[in-house]
Amino acid sequence: MIDARGWGLPEVTYADGAVVLEEGRHHRELLVLTSGAVRVSAQGAEISTIDEPGAVFGEMAFLLDGAATATVTAFGECKFLRSDDPDLLVRDHPEVALDIATTLAQRLDLVTRYLADLRNQYADREDHLGVVDAVLQSLVSRQGADDKTGSEREPDTPY
Repeated sequence: MIDARGWGLPEVTYADGAVVLEEGRHHRELLVLTSGAVRVSAQGAEISTIDEPGAVFGEMAFLLDGAATATVTAFGECKFLRSDDPDLLVRDHPEVALDIATTLAQRLDLVTRYLADLRNQYADREDHLGVVDAVLQSLVSRQGADDKTGSEREPDTPY
């Protein structure tokens, strides 16, 4: 988790149910949770509830210079430290980049271990679940490709 207390950022408060970040919308802000809890959802599915002070939000859109990849909604009143200029924040406080990189590396490690577990579970299947191995192999071998894939059901969905 990120310790943003020394960054000189203003604190903002969101009421219960307020949308903090909206999936698909371009936000140019970086938020660090100081108190309360949020629900994170993507494509209409709830992903998690986060209540750890120091959790960072908006970093994916900031780093990829794109839209938010998930919706973050206040679950009860919550407070954040907010930077409306993440580029300047990173230039003024280089440790921010390291903190964000560490957070993302921890998430990637978790997802990588989960994908390895899935590959092991479905590698020998000959039904439709056997495709999981091939899909996961293509995901792990990507090296910064900027392609946007989809499915037959949602051909334009970027995942």
